[in-house]
Amino acid sequence: MTLYEHLPVDIRETVDALVVELKPQPWPTRFFVLIGLLGEKLEARNEREPWNLIQQWTALVTATLEHLQPDSSVVECLGLMSISFNDRWRAQALGQIERDPTVLDRLIATCPDWEDIVDSVLEANQRRPIKAARAR
Repeated sequence: MTLYEHLPVDIRETVDALVVELKPQPWPTRFFVLIGLLGEKLEARNEREPWNLIQQWTALVTATLEHLQPDSSVVECLGLMSISFNDRWRAQALGQIERDPTVLDRLIATCPDWEDIVDSVLEANQRRPIKAARAR
């Protein structure tokens, strides 16, 4: 069973719209659209601490990747896989990043905020762990 199947209907509708928009696009464009979505969520937030929003964004990324068939040969996709709630994808991406340190350099060259995004995702998961992600 996928994360998508566990999401509320309104979130699945958002994922469906993202998939329609992103499917014809190359991975770099998909990456920037998804990163932009995080920025939009954080700018629109009412909460002082963004942990819930960051986890929601990570769930959207994971569910979207479930429909776009991740490609670990593309650095931008590998970056998204590394922060996803899918344990297999995350382990694959992190293993590849450890074996080839240029991957992280290329991600940061593509998206200078990448380290901050990863740190925010890690902190959000520590502060507000999603039980479904831990159960997998």
